[in-house]
Amino acid sequence: MNIKDTQIGSPEGVYAPEPRVYELGYILSPNVSEGSLSIERDALVALITKFKGIVISESQPQLIDLAYEMDKIINNKRQKYTQGYFGWIKFDVGPNHIESLSQQVEELAEMIRFIMIKTIRENTITSDVPFKLARENNSIDEDEEYEDTDEEEAEAPQDPAVKVVAETVTANTPSPEQDDLTKIEGIGEKIAEVFANNGIKTFSDLSAAKVGDLRTILADNDLSQHEPKTWSKQATLAKNAKWDELETLQKELDGGRE
Repeated sequence: MNIKDTQIGSPEGVYAPEPRVYELGYILSPNVSEGSLSIERDALVALITKFKGIVISESQPQLIDLAYEMDKIINNKRQKYTQGYFGWIKFDVGPNHIESLSQQVEELAEMIRFIMIKTIRENTITSDVPFKLARENNSIDEDEEYEDTDEEEAEAPQDPAVKVVAETVTANTPSPEQDDLTKIEGIGEKIAEVFANNGIKTFSDLSAAKVGDLRTILADNDLSQHEPKTWSKQATLAKNAKWDELETLQKELDGGRE
């Protein structure tokens, strides 16, 4: 039996998977004052400890130039960023908590993008990410690409316990100008047009959008009868070309609703 797959009991007598090591790489809004950076960092650590995670190591957020412009809908307005505060936190936590933790990280007001990666205690993966982001142009030299030298952990992002719920930050993969959002169950031509007019044109845009902002856009266009709760999850699968998983999920939905 693989020791990683054994179940251990919590003090409450509830069985849970054994903790694993993860890294959270994040980009915060450049509008955060330097004096408030520690507050934003503390908020991330508080979320990790909320799910009984333990911080192993971290880097302090530092302002970098992004390799390409990123945007995010805030209060129904699209904000664009060419800079951001990049940092990373390595921690261990039960894999059953990763999805909920990721959702709450996404909801932080100053969070632009983040990635959650399963790793091992000895490796630091996301510390290489700022070098991908901090290019003044949109290219990366091939010999500077990150490669995980641990064969077992190189496939870690495919672990089903890991949900990458925001756009991954590989600068050498340009996004298409517009995706067919009608592939998302619950979205028809009208909603796709409304979203496009509000700057949501790709699966990545939809994946990164907050449910509350989507509801506001729908309400402003007399489409509040539609529920967008599952659209971000569907869009995440679509942007990563996980079409079989998307089809399986959609079979469980009713008009895009759970």
